Amino acid sequence: MSMSQILSAIAALTLLANTAVGQTLTQFTKRSKVTQPVIIELYTSQGCSSCPPAETWLSVFLNETELWHRYFPLAFHVTYWDYLGWKDPYGQRKFSQRQYDHLNQTHIKQLYTPQFVINGVEWQGWFDKKLGDVLTPPKRPVGVLDVSISGNQLTARFSSLLSASAASRLHLALVGAGITTVVKHGENRHKSLKHDFTVLSFQTYDANKLSIDEFSGEVVLPSDLMKRSERLAWVAWIEQEGQAVQAVGDWLAPNNIH
Repeated sequence: MSMSQILSAIAALTLLANTAVGQTLTQFTKRSKVTQPVIIELYTSQGCSSCPPAETWLSVFLNETELWHRYFPLAFHVTYWDYLGWKDPYGQRKFSQRQYDHLNQTHIKQLYTPQFVINGVEWQGWFDKKLGDVLTPPKRPVGVLDVSISGNQLTARFSSLLSASAASRLHLALVGAGITTVVKHGENRHKSLKHDFTVLSFQTYDANKLSIDEFSGEVVLPSDLMKRSERLAWVAWIEQEGQAVQAVGDWLAPNNIH
């Protein structure tokens, strides 16, 4: 191994160590790029027999070098399939409501699972395995998002390059990866399901009254669900008129799980 290769390896390990130590549940700071990322929402359920292949596809982003820089996968577990005999432990009504909100804003034509919404637009190419250019859109400059969590308080600022007339909202999700559930009833009974990028908590913040580009508020943690994940990540993103425009995210140190 050459000296340059050794120095590169040391630099990579140092960066990894700094990331692992620096980002925690209660001490998190991240700045986005200026270009618009790809925010991938999957609406899914452990009670849906068609959903496991879609979640397996989403898990591929674990190996994506641009994860938390350009790509932000999020798996929202809905509750409307719970009546089939299995109550999804990761399902929340607010996740189902978010899917309904996409319908009401005409981002999607109907509700179903698995359903993908990418940057606020329904994407059905997954069913035919036709990615097209959905994951490689033009790098449009939209602005920079800064997010900081200290203790149980969040502060954020979006320095937008977009129209000032568009109202912004900030969303914050705690995401879990490396989750395994043995389903005992319903369409997936007797199956062991694996999940990554599962949304464990979801909060929304409106802009501060005195400054339309600043956000602040309390952070609430779902302590019971965090213990079931091998890895955790904070993901925050800005929406304008229901369209995702900018995001930040990062893995947290392993000792934040238990």
